[in-house]
Amino acid sequence: MNLEILTDVKVKLTDKGRSVFANRSFSKGETVVTGRRVILLPDRTNHSFQVDFDMHIELDEPGRLINHSCSPNTGVRNNQFGAYDFIAMVDIPSGCEITWDYETTEYISIAVPECACGSSNCRLKTRGFKFLSADIREKYGEFIADYLKP
Repeated sequence: MNLEILTDVKVKLTDKGRSVFANRSFSKGETVVTGRRVILLPDRTNHSFQVDFDMHIELDEPGRLINHSCSPNTGVRNNQFGAYDFIAMVDIPSGCEITWDYETTEYISIAVPECACGSSNCRLKTRGFKFLSADIREKYGEFIADYLKP
């Protein structure tokens, strides 16, 4: 577990399982969680992170515990640890659940067959970046996996 980060975020048990929450306020553009690659995986899993078209990794905690939302408060940025940083796309108040959109790293997603994010913009399931509309892709701007950028 990424202990130096746990002063800024905390893991709590929710109806979605273990979830990550802000332990302080974060400003838009600030790094909320720095993920580190634990292992390169031979195949995708429901909990793997895609970092290239044919490469999946396991991420350390708390990054691997951040839940999906169709209206997330963080976006991803590739980092020097072979994984992703989760960057605040909006100001995040203390106590708020940290979320990201799985479709910003997964070209084809298998993780959320039925979405329960509760967002007013919920897409009902995640299918992957391949299927995202141009306006949603544009909304994320730089906050998608490098291998998915044009």
